[in-house]
Amino acid sequence: MNTIRDYLESCVEQGAFPGAVWNIGTKDQVLEQGAVGRLGTGLDCARLDSLYDLASVTKIIVTYALMQQLQEGLVRLEDTLGDWLPDYRSHPDKANVTLQSLLTHTSIIPGRLQLYRHAHSREDLLEAIRWQVPRSDSPQRVFYTSKGYILLGEVVSAVDAMPLDQVVSRRVLMPLGMENTCFNPPAEMLDRVAPTEFCPWRNRVVRGQVHDENAVVLGGVSGHAGLFSTAGDVALAARVMLSGQTAKGDPYFHPALIRKMTRNYTAGCGENRGLGFMIAGPNAPAGDLMSPGSFGHTGFTGTSLWIDPEQGLYAVLLSNRVHPSRDNPAIDRVRHIFHNLAVLQYAK
Repeated sequence: MNTIRDYLESCVEQGAFPGAVWNIGTKDQVLEQGAVGRLGTGLDCARLDSLYDLASVTKIIVTYALMQQLQEGLVRLEDTLGDWLPDYRSHPDKANVTLQSLLTHTSIIPGRLQLYRHAHSREDLLEAIRWQVPRSDSPQRVFYTSKGYILLGEVVSAVDAMPLDQVVSRRVLMPLGMENTCFNPPAEMLDRVAPTEFCPWRNRVVRGQVHDENAVVLGGVSGHAGLFSTAGDVALAARVMLSGQTAKGDPYFHPALIRKMTRNYTAGCGENRGLGFMIAGPNAPAGDLMSPGSFGHTGFTGTSLWIDPEQGLYAVLLSNRVHPSRDNPAIDRVRHIFHNLAVLQYAK
């Protein structure tokens, strides 16, 4: 059987990505971590402390912030956009959209629109979302859209009355010890950051700025994308879902809340979705051997975390499969095989 390192080195050779960093473990310890390949063309080798653009894995960290607010009694899943965002109260089609429907991607908020091409500021983009025509298909159908998480980020910010990056830092990054995770990495981190693709809109290879164009217009801080992190830091976010505690042993999530977050709310609706998380099933990258109740998330740039509570295992894989171009679908197969190997080598 291939080792994980052997397999990921072969992925580099075959062009699935320039390099990757991984971290596999349990609630108590790291079982394996490593790095293969390079940060990008002509750049240094990938290392354990290399930072990758998390893309939609950002959604999980923002979900944690919201769940902390829920745990403190500040919000409910039944709360609506109108409850927290005054500008939505005059938009009756969206005012009653619940936080739970946004978390499970079953709201009427549409997606796949390149708002950044027409919105030139944060205010422009948020206004464009307010005026978008709601989707007309069944609200019970899963319709994955980052627009819903842009709005969730705005809610999280409103609940604590402070900018989203400060909420995320205070409620998630600092308690979990995620010291290498941030929006808009400072210049001193740049040599550790893996580049993403050549972006025609920006006319350059993107490095150190969020890959997602809508997030760029939002200033690099959004509920749907924008965080940069290391595999070790993402592993801390994975481990807390297995234990409910921080790495220092401090309580973080109540077991009842973890159960609530990882239920499947959308059986028969096209995809299995919990609160923020994908649940193993159709279109999920869990592979063949993760348990049916396993859960996680992926990022467009080539990032993922997956957590299997039944087998007591998590697996984090960070890559920049979009470098130098997003036209590279190999990561889908890579994730499945990576998760299979993680189970074969480390599951109980």
